[in-house]
Formats: sequence, structure tokens, C-alpha cells
Amino acid sequence: MKFFWVVLLVTSVLGQFTKNLYQFLILNHDNTNVIASPLCVEIGLSMILMGAEGKTARELRRALVLPQDKKEVASIYDELLTYLEKRKNVAMLLMANRLFVNESFRINKEYNEQVKKSFRAEAEAINLADQTKAAYAISDWVLDQTLDNIKGVVLPRNLAPNESVVLVNVAFLKGYWKTRFERKNTELVRFGISEHKRVLVKMMSQVGRFRMNNLTYGQIIELPFAYSNLSMIIGLPRHIKWLRWVEKKLEVYSESMEEVLVHVQLPKFRIEFRTELVGILKRMGIRDLFTDSSNLGALLEEPVARISQIIHKAFIEINEEGASAGGASGGSDPPDSFFLRSTKLVSNNPDDWQSFKASHPFAFVIRDKKTIYFRGRVFDPEMNSAIKI
Repeated sequence: MKFFWVVLLVTSVLGQFTKNLYQFLILNHDNTNVIASPLCVEIGLSMILMGAEGKTARELRRALVLPQDKKEVASIYDELLTYLEKRKNVAMLLMANRLFVNESFRINKEYNEQVKKSFRAEAEAINLADQTKAAYAISDWVLDQTLDNIKGVVLPRNLAPNESVVLVNVAFLKGYWKTRFERKNTELVRFGISEHKRVLVKMMSQVGRFRMNNLTYGQIIELPFAYSNLSMIIGLPRHIKWLRWVEKKLEVYSESMEEVLVHVQLPKFRIEFRTELVGILKRMGIRDLFTDSSNLGALLEEPVARISQIIHKAFIEINEEGASAGGASGGSDPPDSFFLRSTKLVSNNPDDWQSFKASHPFAFVIRDKKTIYFRGRVFDPEMNSAIKI
């Protein structure tokens, strides 16, 4: 039985919770860039489940599709996080969760011992009533977890004096392309964000052998990261109005890609995306957790407390070297011999290659063979980009 649940989680491309969460998330973000890690949110909610009892636990367990036995739940995430920790620094996946508990409540020591071991996380008591100090403490923790890349997760105005418990989870990726784009090939190109509006973007370009699929509704391509089984799978609809459909079907159609010689044109982009999830999670059936009658008896010595906020923020920066490769501190860049160089754009017969030109909104996931870690969409590459050519 334990093996069944481990497979169910790790093969999260089949996990309905993470799919549903992202689909609910984008309902209110039609015309914006999005980057999120539904798996990171799932881990945070499962961490709360470890401290929940009664109706609160039942709703969480049903929504997350997790077993009754909390020891099995702990084992699932312990194995997943152990797997992530074994990744090399050239492909660094960071997902972090922490519960910030109003210091008027006392945290059960047994709970923290369990989640530190299995979830690599903890509940921390702080003075949430002091909005300025609390916001600083939370933001400082996030900066430390994400190599100073994710800022401004919580501002003083985001907190209320009567907060009980705030869950903050953040996700960040640093990785290098297996086949890098040459900077000299990057140029300004028009990107159509609608049928009537175009903007100038910094479009990267290379010719190489990549797994790709041409479909009725668009194209899918896989760009792998170096020394890693992680890849970015990009879904490019043939028409902007089909973007939502491509987002829903991306992981399904990515299974049938074949390696071909292709001219890839992809814009540089940078996305910071922050969202508060209580409203979405209520629509997904998790309600008792956010009421004054919620039961967090295994987390707090005074069990009558509610989760006031669940804040998720994710960050990604895509450039010629990879994902956030140029902006993250901590660790030196690998030598050039680490990478395959892109094929020159000169050819006697351009008909030898196919074309993948992301010149209008597209969707993407970042995954390995079993698990999707990030889901996102690029609506306008320049929307919140500070990248220079």
C-alpha cells in the first residue's frame, strides 16, 4: 500500500489536485504571466494535514487524495524531498514551506519534530500582531530560501493583527540548458499578445535536435536542462484563443514527441508571481481549515485556530544560459565545456529543419519523467522583465 501512494504522488502528472489547482489559479489571470508550483502548495497543505484532526483533516485528505495514515503521508513526502535533495547544483529546484504561527499559540513540539524530518519544514512562532516586524521576518526567510531571488512576499499591509497562522510557500528554479542559445543570435522581434497588439521582445534563437510534436492546435517542444532529467516543455498554440486548451493538454501530448532538427525561437522572460490561495482552496473543497472551528489539535496546544492566509510565490528567469542562471547567487557557473553549443543558423537547405517560433502567448511546464514541478504561461515576455540584451 505504501508503494502505491508513493507512485501516486511522484507521478504527479497524473495527480488531479495539482492540475485542478493550476486551472483554478489561471481563471483570474487570463492576461498576465504566471509561474506557480502546485506541487509546492500540495506539500505545504500536506504539512498542515499532519497537524489537523476531525473534519479539518478529512477535507484536506479528500482534496489532496492522501491516505488515512499520517505516517504514510509523512513517508510519501520524505521520499519525494529526499529525491529532490539529490539533484546536482546545476539544476537546483527549491521548494520551501513554513507555517508562521501567532506567538499567542503554543506549537506542539512533536509536530515540529515530525515535519522537520519528513517535510524539511517547520512551524515558527512570531508576533504576527506586529505587522512590520512579522513581514520583515517572513520576507527575510524567503530571501534566504531562494538565493535572494524572491522578494516582497509579505508586506505589513498584507497582515492583520488578528492573524492566527500564515502558510508561506515559495518555489524557485536554477538550471542551465543542455544546449545553450548563443547571445549573438538574440534579436528584437515582434510578439503578438493579442490579435491587435504587438510588443518588441528579446528573441533567442538556435538550431538543434529537440523532441517536438506538431498538433492540430499547436506545437510542443522539450528543452532539456544540463546534467539533469529536468526539462521545460513548451506548448505553443496555433492561435492565441487556444492557449487555455493547450495548458490543459500539455502534459498529455508531450508524451508523444520525437527528436527532430528544429529552429527554436524563444523569448527571454522573467516572471515573479504571487497569489493568495484561500479563496481558490475553498472552491476546491478545503473550507473548515479557514474557519474559527478548524481543528489543528496536533499542531497547536490550543487547537481552536484557523489558517488565516496561504501565500504562494514563484520565480523564473529564462535567458540564453537557462533558468535563472544569470541572476542567482551561490555557486559558480560551470565551465563552457559543460554545455553543447547550438548549431549555427547557416544552412544550405533550410528545409532540413522544422520551425518553432514562440512569437505569441504560450504555456510551459518544468518536469522530469515522473513529476511536474512548475506550471506557467507567458502572455507578455516584457510584462515584468528587467533583462537586457
